[in-house]
Amino acid sequence: MSEDPRFDLGLYALPEAARLACVPAQTVRNWVHGYSYQAEGKRVRAQQLIAPTAGASALSFVNLMEVVALAGFRGSGVSMQRVRAAVAFVEQQLEIDHALASYRMLTDGVDLFWEFQERHHDKALVNASRGGQRVFPEAVMRYLREVEWGQDEVAVRWWPGAKVAGEGTVVVDPSRAFGAPVIAHTGIRIEDVFSRFYAGEPMAVLADDYGVSVGQIEAAVQVESRILAA
Repeated sequence: MSEDPRFDLGLYALPEAARLACVPAQTVRNWVHGYSYQAEGKRVRAQQLIAPTAGASALSFVNLMEVVALAGFRGSGVSMQRVRAAVAFVEQQLEIDHALASYRMLTDGVDLFWEFQERHHDKALVNASRGGQRVFPEAVMRYLREVEWGQDEVAVRWWPGAKVAGEGTVVVDPSRAFGAPVIAHTGIRIEDVFSRFYAGEPMAVLADDYGVSVGQIEAAVQVESRILAA
């Protein structure tokens, strides 16, 4: 069977996954390895939220998409314990793995999240808005809109900052540049572009060197700046 780079390649060390998802590295370690905490006078073990598909020391592209989705829930103030239980429920009901990296989370998964919340009287897990339509928190919906889905309904590329997946200037593609964010349709890493820009090289010079437009250089610098700022 041929290798699928989305699942089978360990592309992201935990600190790099944290950087791209704009969350603390320790948070990602907790999601991947689990952690212990004190509750009602005793130590409780929180199980992992993300199971690496390519080894414990590196995350796959699909794992990265799970990290980004969880970052959206975290940014919305949703308890990770609630998310953990709800994701397990969705995956069991839909009989899928990596629900947070699956398009089915946008369809059947939303209703299942609501079903889980209603069973447990938890009104904080998802939001009811847009005329009563069941939706995830906006930070999660923004991530889902940036994802390009494959025929198997699993994430195939991520377009950070794009309003529509497939139409952005920067893409994270596991088949290009070892999964690093690049200028779309090239292998030019935005981190490299930003380093040269930060060192003082004009955008016009960078555009000429890389053979792309000034607008593409500007977009690359903007996306990398947002990652660094977070």
